[in-house]
Amino acid sequence: MATRDVTLGTASPAHVSEFADPGDEVQRRFRYQINYSALKALQLLATEVSMQAVYCEQVEDLLVERLDGKFIGIQIKTRELNQGPFKSGDAPIVAALCRFCIRDAFFPGWFALFILATNFVFYQGKGPDDLRKILNCVQNNRKLAGLGARDKIRKYLEQLASRTALSVEAVIETLTKVALEERKTGIDQPELELVHALGQINAYAHLRMDQLMRGAQLLRARLWDASSLSVEGVTFESHDVTADFNAHIGRLRVAQKRVDAAVLTDLLGPAASADTTEELLAISDYLVREAIPPGLGRMELKMAAGAISYADIDQMKDDVASLDSTFLRWKERYGLPEANRRLAHFQYFASRDARAAQSRERRAGVPYGQAMLDRFRTHAASTHATEKAALFGCRPEHLVGAAGLLTDECRIWWGEPVATEQANGHPA
Repeated sequence: MATRDVTLGTASPAHVSEFADPGDEVQRRFRYQINYSALKALQLLATEVSMQAVYCEQVEDLLVERLDGKFIGIQIKTRELNQGPFKSGDAPIVAALCRFCIRDAFFPGWFALFILATNFVFYQGKGPDDLRKILNCVQNNRKLAGLGARDKIRKYLEQLASRTALSVEAVIETLTKVALEERKTGIDQPELELVHALGQINAYAHLRMDQLMRGAQLLRARLWDASSLSVEGVTFESHDVTADFNAHIGRLRVAQKRVDAAVLTDLLGPAASADTTEELLAISDYLVREAIPPGLGRMELKMAAGAISYADIDQMKDDVASLDSTFLRWKERYGLPEANRRLAHFQYFASRDARAAQSRERRAGVPYGQAMLDRFRTHAASTHATEKAALFGCRPEHLVGAAGLLTDECRIWWGEPVATEQANGHPA
């Protein structure tokens, strides 16, 4: 039995990351598939609905049932962003297309469309490596007129036919129904995409960000269960006395895999009524406002007096502009009082982090603004990581923008206040 040289006593098994475990990578990719499936499922709640249910890991990765009773089969393929685009000859692509052909033959007349989706992109270029060229060929030239025996597209189709034990004509018929979907994201898809999609649905547009995040968690958990063979909970409670128990369990499993609008509505109900956010924070003497002022002259002067670079001051102006845009969206969606409450919440964290940064970097008689800004940004990133659920989907840059606004209001200083006011031509 082969052994591996290991230096004993150097680290706990709970703290090493060098040992490969393919299980976690499989889970990582399946997590992406669950997020994708959840986004598709939310289309059941759209204003104009064209589907009546989705099935997870039922015949395909995702099966969509249309209103007319026909189905859309979806295969989801993931790839790291540092790898090349998917080509038609890549093993995962060939396997997916073969699967489509076999499913189409096994369920004749039931499939209206097949979608080959990827988090990444498909190769685009000359020759049959570009899958689009193959699909365009079969859609526009089903008889393959003009393609000789040695033509690469014809040979590709013949290989699919050989692998599936189907005729070339049957393969062509299936491929005419295939569409490609490029999502152009990493495998570690930001979960906020699902949160934002939920917030775009009219019935949930009024919810707080923490409630939307709770809804997204409930939806993902339900689809995880739907993607397994488990039969539990309410589904299992529907057990009946039956002569064919195995067939009965099969029906329960399919029921577990099916998600429709009614299931989603019941599932998201607790999220809509959950009160998971504590009271928002605020700072003393907070300025209630209609809008964030467009001019930031005082901010620029105060930061310049703290020896902060022009580029960083310019970046701070962009961060304030980002916060301004978010404030206006809050105002439009939730009303001015709520927008002001959220802005005060952001300014609380900005003020706290700025004080912490100043206390670490303050130097008597020496400009310390640049070092204070660098440390403040680190604090803001840490605050964002720990308070993410209460920041309404915003980024660390929005917290930095709140500091810029407080600077313009003379609530944050990047140097000695009296000296700064005198240097800018103002009375002490």
